[in-house]
Amino acid sequence: MDNLVFLHGWVNKYIIDKDKNIIDFYKNLIIELNKYFNVYFITLPGFSNILEPSKPFTLDDYVEYVRKYLEEKGINNFYLMGHSFGGQIAAKFSYYYPEKIKKLIIYNGACIRRKTIKQKILQIFKPISKLILKVSPFMVKKIFYKVVTGSTSYLKLSPIMKETMKNVISEDLTSILPSIKTDTILIWGEKDKITLLKDAYIIHQLINGSKLIIYKEGDHNFHLKNTSFIVENLKNL
Repeated sequence: MDNLVFLHGWVNKYIIDKDKNIIDFYKNLIIELNKYFNVYFITLPGFSNILEPSKPFTLDDYVEYVRKYLEEKGINNFYLMGHSFGGQIAAKFSYYYPEKIKKLIIYNGACIRRKTIKQKILQIFKPISKLILKVSPFMVKKIFYKVVTGSTSYLKLSPIMKETMKNVISEDLTSILPSIKTDTILIWGEKDKITLLKDAYIIHQLINGSKLIIYKEGDHNFHLKNTSFIVENLKNL
């Protein structure tokens, strides 16, 4: 069977709780993919039991981590699949090392990074927000982050992983996508509210010859409810 390398998304709870293994988030999908491929699931630095980097990572640092991992394992000529943040890494890996990849598979990939309305509001009120976060008790900070970002888990990240997250979400790949020459499959959930379907159309347009497959009932993590749609579209690569 052919090798398939899988890169996971950014899920804060698997950074905060080191006893939780992020492969469990993809367990059913990996089990099904293993019927057709030799799947190598790479747990990235800072997640689960993999040590955090000694300094904040950039997207390029994650790409190099994946490259070194695969070189140590002697894995070449593989399918590269990434979900969300993992799709962002996979796309940039393909840009740097196209000779290593048989096909690029981006599943709800976070390749297009733009500021949300909440982030724009946060930018406008940044001077005020800094003061609030500096002098307010933790509960007020939690409320503030819940309103502005929709989550309080960011507060629980270590300083290094907070900066790493900032580095990752600030890098938009729009400018390099036209240079990706690897055969590419885009798998997208029509109801994805994190990496929007309109992003999929942009990526599809920018990566020449890419194939876009849309699951009408799919959200950002639709592999949790439906692995068969993904597997059926990949098993005969």
